[in-house]
Amino acid sequence: MKQRPLLHLPVVSFLLSLMSLTSLAGNRYDFNFNVSRPVDATAATVCPVHATLLRTAIGVTDPATANLVASYKTSSGEERFRTTNTPGLASGQQGHWFDLSGVPTNRAAQRAALVLWDKAALNVTHGELATEGTSLTVVEGLVNGQDSVFFHIHVTIAAAGSAESVTTDEPQFVGRRSETDGWLVRPLVQKNDEEPVEQNFIQVNEGDKITLSCEVINPDNYKSVRYRWLKTTMNRTTYQNEDNTVRRSMATAPYKITDNAVYADGARYVLRVTMVDQEGKGILKDYNYYVDVQSHAGEFMEWPRFKLSYDFHTEYPNLQKPAKLHTFTKKDGTPANHYEGEWWSAFWGDNLNAEVGTDSATIYTAAKNMVDKYDYDFRYIRDYMGWPPDLSARRGYKSFVYVFGSGLSNDNEANTTKGGYQSSTYADGQNWACVWASYYPFSRFRADADKKWGDGEYQRNAMVHEGIHAIFADLGACQGSSWFHEGGNTWLQGQVYAKRDGLYGEAGFLDGGPFLAPHMPIECYSGWLQDGSYGGPGAQGVNMYNGSGKQVCTWRSYLGGVQYANAFPVVVANVCGDGVIPWIWRNCKDYVLKTMGDSIGEEPMRQIVTEYRARQALFDLGGWDNSYRKVVNDNFGITVKPEWEPYWINVAPYRITPYQSVTLDNEDGWMSPDTLTNPGWSGGNIIPIHVRGDVANVEFRPEDTQMRALLCYRTKDGKCYYSQPVKCGNMSIDITEKPANGIVFCVVCNTDYVYLGDAQRKHHWDYRIRLGEGALAIADTYTRWYNYEQDLRDAFSTGIQAVQGTSKKEQQIHVMSTAAVRGNVIRLDLGGINPADVTVRAVGASGILVQQGHLSADGTFLVPANMPAGLCFFTFAYGNERQTVKMIVK
Repeated sequence: MKQRPLLHLPVVSFLLSLMSLTSLAGNRYDFNFNVSRPVDATAATVCPVHATLLRTAIGVTDPATANLVASYKTSSGEERFRTTNTPGLASGQQGHWFDLSGVPTNRAAQRAALVLWDKAALNVTHGELATEGTSLTVVEGLVNGQDSVFFHIHVTIAAAGSAESVTTDEPQFVGRRSETDGWLVRPLVQKNDEEPVEQNFIQVNEGDKITLSCEVINPDNYKSVRYRWLKTTMNRTTYQNEDNTVRRSMATAPYKITDNAVYADGARYVLRVTMVDQEGKGILKDYNYYVDVQSHAGEFMEWPRFKLSYDFHTEYPNLQKPAKLHTFTKKDGTPANHYEGEWWSAFWGDNLNAEVGTDSATIYTAAKNMVDKYDYDFRYIRDYMGWPPDLSARRGYKSFVYVFGSGLSNDNEANTTKGGYQSSTYADGQNWACVWASYYPFSRFRADADKKWGDGEYQRNAMVHEGIHAIFADLGACQGSSWFHEGGNTWLQGQVYAKRDGLYGEAGFLDGGPFLAPHMPIECYSGWLQDGSYGGPGAQGVNMYNGSGKQVCTWRSYLGGVQYANAFPVVVANVCGDGVIPWIWRNCKDYVLKTMGDSIGEEPMRQIVTEYRARQALFDLGGWDNSYRKVVNDNFGITVKPEWEPYWINVAPYRITPYQSVTLDNEDGWMSPDTLTNPGWSGGNIIPIHVRGDVANVEFRPEDTQMRALLCYRTKDGKCYYSQPVKCGNMSIDITEKPANGIVFCVVCNTDYVYLGDAQRKHHWDYRIRLGEGALAIADTYTRWYNYEQDLRDAFSTGIQAVQGTSKKEQQIHVMSTAAVRGNVIRLDLGGINPADVTVRAVGASGILVQQGHLSADGTFLVPANMPAGLCFFTFAYGNERQTVKMIVK
C-alpha cells in the first residue's frame, strides 16, 4: 500500500544547536578514584566504571555512545571542558593527556598522566614528568545529552616496587531521580489507623480510611506554610477543601479523603504548598500523591464492555445501484477508454504503459478483473458490513479508478510513473473522491499477472485499500486523525476477508509496529521520531524540509509506518463491538480517542487504553493473534534507524523488541525502565518476569501522572489471565494455572488519551517496579515469550533447570557457603578438581550474566562487591560437566 501524501500539513522547521558543556543542565554525578602507582609501573591502572551506574545515571547502555570529556578549572575557577582527544593517542583510542596541574594538554613536553577509556573502565598511566612523590588530580567525564558522570582521579606516584592500589567512592547503584527528590516537605500516607508511611503513594481497599499528609523538612526556614489539596482528572481540577493555613508549629497538612474509600477515590492528588521564608520570599510548589482503591483485590480482571455503535444502514437505507458514468476525455478530447461494472468503473487513455498490455483484449481483461474485484469486495462492505459507498455512488454515478499517466486530459504524468493512492478528480461539475492508479497496480490485474510477477495479490489488495479511503474521504470525519485514516482502513479490509471468507490471513507488514514498540502512543503518525518524541495524530512534528525543499526523514525505519497498523481498531472492536468503527467515522470530527472518551467517560476510556496494552502483551486479539504473531516474528529484533537521507538526526540504531528492560536502582529492590523507551502518552511497556509458586506479586510506583499497571499471562494452551489494574501499589495474580514458560508480564501504561500538543508529544512517562513474592527475576527481553506454545529459555530459566537437574545426581563440587556475601568469598569443596580448571558464571536477578571468572588458587570464588543483591545462579564448569546452584546474594 502506498502511503498517501498528507496535504496541508504544517512545515515545521527545527533549529539544532550543540549543547554547551559549560552549562550542563541535566543531572550531574561526581565520584572519586584514588590511585597509587609505582613510579616504575608500565601497565595501566584500571579504574572500573560500573555499567549499572552509566545506565541509570546517564541512560547509556553502550558507553561508547557517550561523549568522553576532560574537565579542568581556569585560574579564575571557571570549569571548562575538552571534548576532543588530546594528540599523541593511538588510532581508535579515546582519552586525554594531562599536565602536572591536571589540565588536558596538547604539548608532548607537558604530558604527565594519561587517561584512556577502554570498555567500562578508565585506564591510568603516567609519563616521565610524573616522578616519585608526584600527586595530581585529573577529571574525566562521560556525557549523554545533558546528563553526566565525572570521575576525579587522584593519582599518587609511589616508590618503585610499591603495591598498586585503587579505591573509589562510586556507589553500587545510582538511581534516577525520583519524583520526591528535592521536595521541601516529607510526604506521609496512612491507611486506617496504621502508622504513617513516608512515601507519596498508597493502595487501599474499598471501605478503608485514607489520610494524606506531610511534614515540612526544615520548618525553621519558614515564617508560614499554607496547604491546599486538589484532586485532578483529565478535564478538570477539583478543589477538595478550603485553604488550610498552618503555622510553623503545626507544619503538617492532614487530609482525610473519605471515611469509606470507593473505587472512584483512586486518583492523583496534588498538594499545593505555599511557603514564606524568613526573608519574606514566597515559594509555591505542587507535589503529587497517588492513590489506588481496589474493589476486587486478588481477583482476575473481567474487562467490561462499552456500547459505542452506529449502523450506516439507518442513514442510507435504500441505496440504488448507480446508473451513470462520469465523463472523462483523452488528451485529444475524445471519450476515454473505460470499463463499467455494477458499482465501479475504470478510465484510461491511449498512452498506457505496455506492461498492462499491447492489445486491447489484454487491457480490457485487466480492467474487467480490476472492476470485478472492486465490485466483489465493496459489495460485502456495503451490503453486509453496512458501509456506504463513496459520494459518486451516492449521487448516482459509478465509483471509479482513474489511471494516471495513460493519456487522459486530467493529468500530465508520464506513463512510466508508478504508484497508486486515493485522490480526487474533477468531473461533471465538481471534484469526486476516487482511486488514482498508475499502470503498475493496473497491470497486476492481467489474467497472467501471477505468472509474470510475484506481487500481484499485494497490489490488488492495495487498490482496494485506496478504494476504502475514497469512502472515508466523503464521511467528513477524523479530520485531525490522519493515523486512523490508515489504521481504520486496514481494519475494515481485514474484516472483509475474516468475516466473509473466514480467513484471518497474514497481518500487514506494518502491523507489527505497535507490538514491537508499544511505548509509541495509540494516536501516532510516523511513530517514534529521531529526537525521541512521537508523531502526533495528524503527523505533528513529522514534516521537515531542507533548504532545497526536499523532505527530511524525521522517523525511524519500519516504525515510521505505524499509522497503517490496525491493532487498536481490532481491540476496540472486541471491546465495543464492530459497530464502534462506523461510530467513529460518524462521530469523531477531530481526535478519535477524545471523542470516544467524551461519550463513555474518562475512566472507562482510560480502562480501554489499559486493556489494549494488556491484550497486546498476550496477543489476545480474537482470531487475529496468530496473524499478528507472525508479522512480529518476522520483524522481531530488527534494527531501526533513520530510514533514508537526508535525515534529521543520525540516531543510534536500536534493536526492537516488545519487551522493556529495567535496571535495579538501589538495594531496596526498585527497578527503573530505560528512559529511551518508557511510555509516550497512551503508550505502554511490557516487562517479562520469571515467576514460581501459586501467586506472583509486583509493586508499582508511578513517577508520573495517569499511570496504570497490571500483571497478565497466557498458559501453554492459550488461556489468558489478567490481574486487577492498579494506579499504584501491589499487583497480585494467581498463577496456580501455570503461565507458559513460567513468565508473567507486567504491563505499565500511561492512560492520557487526549492529544494536547508538542510538550505531551515529547514526554516519556516514568515509573518504578519492585519484585515481590513469587516474582523471581526480570526475563530476557529478546526472547519471544509471546510464542506461548513453545518451550523457551533464557539464562535465568536455564539456571533454574540446571539446579533441578544437578540436584538428582551426585555432585562433585559442593558449595560450603550458605549465602553469597558481596566482597566475601564462596568456599567450595572441589573433590580433587584443579581450581584452575573451573570457570564460574553468575546470572542474577536481572536475568542476565552479571559475573564470569575463575576460582582462586585456594578453590574459593570472590563475590564482586558490586554484584546486585537477590537470587543468583552460580554455574561451575569443568571439562564437559556443569553444576548450577542457587544462592541469595547479600
